[in-house]
Amino acid sequence: MTTSDRRPPQPDAAGRHDDVVERGGADSIEDVFSAVEASVALVEVDVGGGRAWQGANVLLPGYRRLFGGQLLAQAIAAATVSGGAAGKVARSLHLVFIAEGRTDSPVSWSVEAVHDGRTFATRAVVARQGERVIATGVVSLHAPDTGDHVLEHSIAPVAVPMAAEVAAAAQLGAMAFETRPVLSPAVFSRGVGSEPRPFWVGERDVFGPNHHPERPMEPAAAAEVTSGALDGLAVGPPELAAWMRAPRSPRRGTDQLVHQELLAYASDLTMMVAAMRPHEGIGFGSPLVQASAVTSHTISFHRPLRVDEWLLFAQESPTAAGGRAYIRGDWFDDTGRVVASCAQEVLIRVAGPDG
Repeated sequence: MTTSDRRPPQPDAAGRHDDVVERGGADSIEDVFSAVEASVALVEVDVGGGRAWQGANVLLPGYRRLFGGQLLAQAIAAATVSGGAAGKVARSLHLVFIAEGRTDSPVSWSVEAVHDGRTFATRAVVARQGERVIATGVVSLHAPDTGDHVLEHSIAPVAVPMAAEVAAAAQLGAMAFETRPVLSPAVFSRGVGSEPRPFWVGERDVFGPNHHPERPMEPAAAAEVTSGALDGLAVGPPELAAWMRAPRSPRRGTDQLVHQELLAYASDLTMMVAAMRPHEGIGFGSPLVQASAVTSHTISFHRPLRVDEWLLFAQESPTAAGGRAYIRGDWFDDTGRVVASCAQEVLIRVAGPDG
């Protein structure tokens, strides 16, 4: 694992980074993956007399705004490429999305070194398009402790079939990873037998079926495997599991920071689906959804990971209220250890019974 201080390569005579590809949109998983790699190859620029870093936008067919995963990945890249990251990897990221990003304008990242220590470092990052702030957050870096006296534990993953037994999802425009979702009509159980986890749906907020705590749903003995679309329209518990793997090894595959950046991008692909699943008729493209957007996203990295190996992303939405939903999830490697965790808040506004 390489954790050396990363400096951006110099732009060429035309002002472009060697790895930045001018593109008219991505048509396949491999195309999107290459575009994401290009987007985190940041170039130092002079913006208003100050230092900033820019990367290529990931242009996705059918998307009129920047995909949030791009900003998550670039936030980590900006925090580490600006200096002071020698010997450290990303520990956590919290990013607040303030305004919709445009695809036709470069994103400039400003970075403030809040703290530099022997094992920890903290960076405040701000993403702008022109004078407009579109995201702001904090990235924490850490040189992980090693040795025989480091506490270790990990919860069991949800009980789902292995990746080889699950069908791939239909291609979504933002997918940079091969994605194999597991959608179950009943609540997931853990690898060691757990009690049922009931959930309920408020009839006042969303006009859908209601499952109350006094009528708990039984956990799935074996999760039903479907190749259904990841559009949130398949009614079920507020849960989703998905196996994900990059279509190839990253170009800088020995750099753990690169794997963290790419995982950050992928972490924004499916989480909102878990919040939509309990509500009949609520999903991407549904006429009942008036607006949907991610408002904040948090990632914690626990162990070294590789995006070119299968990772299981188990997601659940404990609650939705006030027009917002909360989703959390854990990433497991193929040995069953938690390598990263995510939490996301999303805005979902729905139409009333009269539209």
